[in-house]
Amino acid sequence: MWLTLVLVIFGIFGGILTGLLGIGSGIIYVFILPYALKYYSISSDVIVQYTIANSFFGMMLASFSANITNYLHKDMFWKESLWVSIPGAIMALILMKSIVIQPWYSYDIFSLLLIIFLFFILISYHAKRNKQFTRNTFSFRLLGLSGLVSGSLSALTGLGGGGILIPILSFRYYMDIKRAKSISLVMIFIISFLLTIFNLIEEPIKSFSELQEGYIFFPVAIPLSLGVIFGSPAGVKLSHKLSSRTISIIFSLLIIVVIIEKLIQLF
Repeated sequence: MWLTLVLVIFGIFGGILTGLLGIGSGIIYVFILPYALKYYSISSDVIVQYTIANSFFGMMLASFSANITNYLHKDMFWKESLWVSIPGAIMALILMKSIVIQPWYSYDIFSLLLIIFLFFILISYHAKRNKQFTRNTFSFRLLGLSGLVSGSLSALTGLGGGGILIPILSFRYYMDIKRAKSISLVMIFIISFLLTIFNLIEEPIKSFSELQEGYIFFPVAIPLSLGVIFGSPAGVKLSHKLSSRTISIIFSLLIIVVIIEKLIQLF
């Protein structure tokens, strides 16, 4: 019972971060899910596959809720979002099938990639950029390439991909972080929806319970999702009240915490 409550709380927190930052709640899920899955005696040699799968399940619901709120606020950029999302989703699915669900994709490889990815995001968010100029025209080929990169890292790390997409949009187009966040949320939903379907129908390397379907383990996924439903709209509303600088500081502190935790686990 206590673990269920903890997962609901982390789900709320993850939902708030999705709406607030546009990066997806995966950064919270990859932190808490390994501990929760080990509690349910899921073997450490497949903990990565279950962590990533259930992270995408939670992100799917969080990003869906956040996108609904953005739609109601008329804060959507459909053309740019789809040009990013479709290539990203295709690449994420390919890598999920060819790499992530393979037995050799271990927790050490996963943690190392995650740490490198988070370090890159942290540096990107604090690099100087020209804040005086904003582009209103876009190279859709470059947007598609950005989606491919974001989708690849999303699949390999269980994060939403927004952590790489937002810096790309910010540096290449000098886009305000709140607009980039809106585009990111659409991409996160499309990728996480597609990968959740894949993980539901995929035959796991190892099965542990009747309470799972594919790699989705419901005693963990459902409490997280309940929290997400309440947290995500609150995060979107909060993002309209906070400055971009404040949002970046919150994001950076969270990244540092996750990096430290993964370094401890790795070494």
